[in-house]
Amino acid sequence: MSANFYILRFMDGNTRKQDVLKTIVETFVHTGQPVGSLQIAEQLPYEVSSATIRNDMVELTELGLLEQPHTSAGRIPSDFGYKSYVKIITQERRELTKKQQEVLTRHFEKLRSLQEKYQTAARLLAEMSGSIGMLMDDADNVYLSGFSNIAKMPEFADQQFGVKLMEALEEPKEFLNQASQTLRPEDVKVLIGKDNHQINKATIVITNFGSQGKRVISIIGPTRMDYNKALPLMDYMKKFLTDL
Repeated sequence: MSANFYILRFMDGNTRKQDVLKTIVETFVHTGQPVGSLQIAEQLPYEVSSATIRNDMVELTELGLLEQPHTSAGRIPSDFGYKSYVKIITQERRELTKKQQEVLTRHFEKLRSLQEKYQTAARLLAEMSGSIGMLMDDADNVYLSGFSNIAKMPEFADQQFGVKLMEALEEPKEFLNQASQTLRPEDVKVLIGKDNHQINKATIVITNFGSQGKRVISIIGPTRMDYNKALPLMDYMKKFLTDL
């Protein structure tokens, strides 16, 4: 068993440390700035002293779940921190709200051709996640949307993200085929940072749909992705497209 396995097991049994990690990830996703103990104390649904939170942050950093930018006293999530966070929210089984489901479904009501529906699905994945949305059908046609979302992000200026992303998406079929190689029919796979060899500063959320499981949908963005939106969105879109 790897050290990471035991760290994740340790986190499973520690609710406060889970809450501290969740608050740091969710705050960093929305602000892009390192997160301090006072910010966390203000957001937790129960009272904890800043000193206790600071101790938790030190421990989470030592475990490799957080990083401390040298210019700041605050913390940001590491790739391993994001993975632990994804495990936590997956266990909570978060779903789109009824209103979000209705809004999404309404976009498809007047569309007749499958091509229109697939292009709309890629566009909605992009719009609702704030990242890039992709869909590949069983004829290897790729529908892609959301470049402008990524271009606005500060991460896009980083060559290891922006240039690598553009290079990967020049061959979208190859990109999706590679990312979905070990995908099982029931999976929503989340490749974070170095887990994704094509763009190691990105996150790829990918799953297949349809009776044969040969069609693929994906959301691609920086590791600072809003997983709270992306994962329930992929779950719902997978079911919705399978039923078309």
